[in-house]
Amino acid sequence: MSTEVQRRSPRLGATYRPRIKGAERKAVASSLGRDYEAGATIRALAAERAMSFGTVRALLLEAKVTLRGRGGRAARG
Repeated sequence: MSTEVQRRSPRLGATYRPRIKGAERKAVASSLGRDYEAGATIRALAAERAMSFGTVRALLLEAKVTLRGRGGRAARG
């Protein structure tokens, strides 16, 4: 048995950004809201700002933006 401590290697390609807090968070949410209401998709906003879909969606909800439906073909009934 080795006495050497095993260290976990970080995931390759994983980069973490610091949490957005306070006034900066409100400003980012507001900016995302304006772009979304102008027609941008959540996925496009996420890719443009290197954020996850879930983070962008959460920020839009914090900005009190009404989210659009997913679209696609309507179900036949």
